[in-house]
Amino acid sequence: MADISRIMGIKDLKLQGVVESMSDSAFGEYLDSLKSFTELYPSMEKNLRDSLGLHNLDLYGKNLRTTCDRLKKIHADELAETGLAELGGLQASNPEKMEAFLTDFLTSVSSLSIDIQMAEHGNQVNPTAEGNETPEVVSSPENKRSILAVDDTAFFLSTLKALIQGETNYKLTCVNSGVAALRFLMTGKPDLFILDIEMPEMNGYELARKIREAKHTAPIIFLTGNSSKDYVLKAIQAGAADFIVKPINKEHVLEKINKFIEG
Repeated sequence: MADISRIMGIKDLKLQGVVESMSDSAFGEYLDSLKSFTELYPSMEKNLRDSLGLHNLDLYGKNLRTTCDRLKKIHADELAETGLAELGGLQASNPEKMEAFLTDFLTSVSSLSIDIQMAEHGNQVNPTAEGNETPEVVSSPENKRSILAVDDTAFFLSTLKALIQGETNYKLTCVNSGVAALRFLMTGKPDLFILDIEMPEMNGYELARKIREAKHTAPIIFLTGNSSKDYVLKAIQAGAADFIVKPINKEHVLEKINKFIEG
């Protein structure tokens, strides 16, 4: 069952004053449109990437407009307007600028799709070992809050360090494998985990389960570039409290971290 309060809290859905005017049947149809959007989004994303890769501006513009129309249908108005504004200057834009725009745009839309899916799955979200409760936000003025980041890519870990260092009151520990993470947990107790999913030997799903088996209950944020329903559901079932979509940017990273711990 969908978590209605979580849907209402998705920042990219501009629902203030909209839902209140809907009848029960209209709201049911709206929930169906959200579900349809998440099901269709992987193909929309692929079509956009493929058409830009082919340098087919007409097809790319058509695919971008289709995506924006579907965003408007679910009241993701600001994202839709961002895409439509890009359409206005498409012919004058160069390939590098178009690729940069599409990367940023799809990161935002992928994050929206995942947020909707998190709300759709409702009580299946199980971020702790003890049950279905939402993890509490914790803060301490005396001590830095501890974050353990696990990714086999050195570039990502260095990027994450650069985004967090000097900007927040967080202590970030980075390791490059699930084995190294479990070794750290023998003595360390993070306030938050950030786990890549695609890792050799022990992937993020497996690591999350081992974290919970070891009785660590801190929230888990998964890193992903994949917003497909099966992929997201598997992460939720492994204990995901939230997701950070790659490629990462500072605003997105800090927004997700600040949901669970305060510096």
